[in-house]
Amino acid sequence: MDFELKINEPEDTNEPPIQWAKWYEEVKEHTEYIIKVDRLTFRDNEQPVFFAVNEAEKVGISIFAAHHPNAVFTDATPHGIRLANAIGRAFNHHGTVSADELCDLVNNHDNASICVKKTEKGILWTVVLVKKSASKKQKK
Repeated sequence: MDFELKINEPEDTNEPPIQWAKWYEEVKEHTEYIIKVDRLTFRDNEQPVFFAVNEAEKVGISIFAAHHPNAVFTDATPHGIRLANAIGRAFNHHGTVSADELCDLVNNHDNASICVKKTEKGILWTVVLVKKSASKKQKK
């Protein structure tokens, strides 16, 4: 068996690492947290989790799609499931869909944001899609 090994260039050490925000603390204090998403990924393992990253600001959040095995309160829907439903609503997508397909929907849109809002009924997840206008309106 042969392997083709490539020389890996060292990463730019001057670039700051992603800072992982605690969105749940922001929602408690300010009732709302918004992150513009440049990259959404999903890791499927014992603790399935979405990662939403804003590359420009070097900020990211993690949204778990299952309760922690040691969780005491498990009656509520996990936030990752709520995010998946929000993505489906935003893109008018119905039926069975994989986490990778949901990530592709968000990643293929050039201006998507995730909003987490505290309401009287609990936490509401929404995906906001801003469409860029094709041409500016002409002034008369």
